[in-house]
Amino acid sequence: MRGGRRMRLVRPALWAAMIVTTGTLLLTRVLRRPVAAWLDVPAAEGGWALLAAAALVATLGLGGASLWHALMLPRLVRVRRIDVLIAGLGAGMLLLAVTIVALIAVAPALGRAALLLALPLWAAGFAAAVLAMAMLIHGRASRAAPAPGTVLILGAGLRGREVGPLLRRRVERGAAVWRSARVRRPDARIVVAGGQGPDEVRTEASAMAEHLERHLGVPADAIDLEQASATTRENLRLSRPLVTGPGRAPLAVVTSEYHAYRTAWLLADEGIDGTVVGAWTRPSYRPGAVVREALAVASDLRWWCIAAAVGLEALAAWLLVARP
Repeated sequence: MRGGRRMRLVRPALWAAMIVTTGTLLLTRVLRRPVAAWLDVPAAEGGWALLAAAALVATLGLGGASLWHALMLPRLVRVRRIDVLIAGLGAGMLLLAVTIVALIAVAPALGRAALLLALPLWAAGFAAAVLAMAMLIHGRASRAAPAPGTVLILGAGLRGREVGPLLRRRVERGAAVWRSARVRRPDARIVVAGGQGPDEVRTEASAMAEHLERHLGVPADAIDLEQASATTRENLRLSRPLVTGPGRAPLAVVTSEYHAYRTAWLLADEGIDGTVVGAWTRPSYRPGAVVREALAVASDLRWWCIAAAVGLEALAAWLLVARP
């Protein structure tokens, strides 16, 4: 059962990898001669064009999204360390790109070396592009259960004692799904999940429940609270007793649209049956949110990512020595 859910989640990733790979290869074909002239290498050496294409995809995609997020920092409800990290990533990638271009202009061999030794970063950007495409494909294909017995709304940052704009949209979408379910399931319930962060004055779940009651007309006796979680995985794990059992299925989990794909993976990992519904996210916030998700996935798979980065760097160093 769990394997079947995971296979359904693998398909968007496979389609995304195929689309991004095809696009990169087409870009490689276009760039082959210009890159050969730019890097002062024979046009027959197509590997340099492929590397340049991957670098361009990574810089425009991952770097561009990170830089955009840096511009959005003043508009965020609160700026966390992860937001500063994303802004720094964008600035660093821009600086690296400018440095490589400058090196190639004055010393092509040094520029080629810098371009090659940054291979793990280009691979990370390619992977982020695949993830972004997979999130889009998954979002297009996802549909909520027609009449869920339970609607689980995942927490996000508060604004003082109130839900912030991002969380408000999750709560509103969750309330809409719940109302639709009540037509066929009068006993349908809402579970709000989220503890109190170090910079929050109350639990996210209590603020969500209050918003549901005061502004969206959901009765208090239809709401259950999970108030101890600090991460998405904990949201799901600690909510398990509230979303499973007689009369609780099927489950619909409501989160932001950019967060839906990773949430679906975590739901499958926890062995909980359910579908994930994405709430609308402001377009100006989406690029940084995608980078945030990419970093979260990298954290989940940190040892695989470290091993891949070390392997790619070793490959780059070997190629540099073997074919300077």
